[in-house]
Amino acid sequence: MDDKLNVYHTPVLLKETIDLLFTKADGIYIDGTIGGGGHSEALLAKLSSGGKIFGFDKDPEAIEHCKEKFKNELEKGENSRIELFNECFSKACSITRHRGEWTGFLLDLGVSSRQLDESRRGFSYRAAGPLDLRFSPHGRTAEDLVNAVDEEELAALLRKFGEEPFAKKIARRIVQQRKIAPIRTTIDLARIVESVVPRRSLASSLSRVSQALRIAINDELNVLHNALHSALQCLGNRSRIVVISYHSLEDRIVKNFFRQFSKGEEASSSMPKIKILTKKPLVPSEDEVKNNPRSRSAKLRAGEVVF
Repeated sequence: MDDKLNVYHTPVLLKETIDLLFTKADGIYIDGTIGGGGHSEALLAKLSSGGKIFGFDKDPEAIEHCKEKFKNELEKGENSRIELFNECFSKACSITRHRGEWTGFLLDLGVSSRQLDESRRGFSYRAAGPLDLRFSPHGRTAEDLVNAVDEEELAALLRKFGEEPFAKKIARRIVQQRKIAPIRTTIDLARIVESVVPRRSLASSLSRVSQALRIAINDELNVLHNALHSALQCLGNRSRIVVISYHSLEDRIVKNFFRQFSKGEEASSSMPKIKILTKKPLVPSEDEVKNNPRSRSAKLRAGEVVF
């Protein structure tokens, strides 16, 4: 395989993910955030001719990458064991429910290495680029947001989605600066944060501000919450849910979802329960973090659906 196809993104907690997700060689699996296709590639190697992976991603570049990565499989047409959708994972149930009950549902919620490394996407505050931060090319950008939202709402957003201690100061300076000139780039925003945050806290604040804006414009937390609940309509008995999160806000949603259904609080004749398979979240080993530093904040939680 072309080296370029391998460096798109390094899959996090690969062995742990597949060990927990895979249960049947002829099952139906949803990779809701297929990205570079690393997890799906490992899963595909375990499937029989009757197995199927439905891969979703809002990022059209990820889908194009995976079309090339899985070219040989896709060329099998109706016999292909993988099908790709340039859609958000929140639509997975409505799109595939007529194709049979899911055996496994995987979400790797991290920003891919490709997205971080492409400065034109604006996902990294370390590189000059437009203040975009969208997973798809549609909808408002982070630039739209920071130049339109009032100071109070902006501060609240930075606190809620970034847990940023200097949210009020940063929001005030953003509003002051945009009266002089619009905030267009990642560097414009980084300089604003740098002007009000102590140097010892700068790197963390830059990361938290970027996270907050990204979550806001992609509506990430609501999408995650709704997708987990809707997935229960498509998952079969003894099916698996595996979610890899990268910050406390995502992890809290996943943890609460598993706890809620494991206790039977929502259980009824039509709703399943979830057996939690990871009493504590799995985290990357020291070796994995050394080889892939971007994996360091990953937390994996898994559950089994039981009717």
